[in-house]
Amino acid sequence: MQAADDDLGAAFARLRQSLRSYLRRRVSDPAQAEDLLQDVFVKALASQQAGRHIDNLTGWLYAAARTAVADHYRSAGVSMEALDDEMPCAELDDMRMHQALSACLRPFVDQLAPRYREALIATDFEGETMRSVAEKQGVSVSAIKSRVVRARAMLKDKVLACCHVEITDATVSDYHRISSSSCGGKCT
Repeated sequence: MQAADDDLGAAFARLRQSLRSYLRRRVSDPAQAEDLLQDVFVKALASQQAGRHIDNLTGWLYAAARTAVADHYRSAGVSMEALDDEMPCAELDDMRMHQALSACLRPFVDQLAPRYREALIATDFEGETMRSVAEKQGVSVSAIKSRVVRARAMLKDKVLACCHVEITDATVSDYHRISSSSCGGKCT
């Protein structure tokens, strides 16, 4: 049981902000969203203490969060209608979030030193091969490869200094700005 508790504790630490953001997008009252978040983890803990094994803890927590939101609105007396098939799904929300964060990258890319910025833009943004970029710049392919790797690392550092980013299945599942002063207002 200790390992399961540790898994839940680790999941809580890892997913707390993401689940909070998920709930805040669906419940207007931040205090109510926080209560629902606590309810989700209490339900997970109770489930594990009852001996139920949860294979996919992340999926289970998000399913519990969806249920908590439905229960919240049901108990408030808000009428529940069947969802439209055209209603956006969580994957589309995640993709939009991924795209929104991608749009924030350009100001950070522009802050890189020219040699790194040009190599990164040519290869990752414009899809040129490293060989092609190397020939244009008159340097070796390994030099371009090194510049791109360093540019990606510097870009990652700049983004993570500004925003908390959570990635699930190679897609941004959540992000939020740490503080407006951390990135100088470069991202939205």
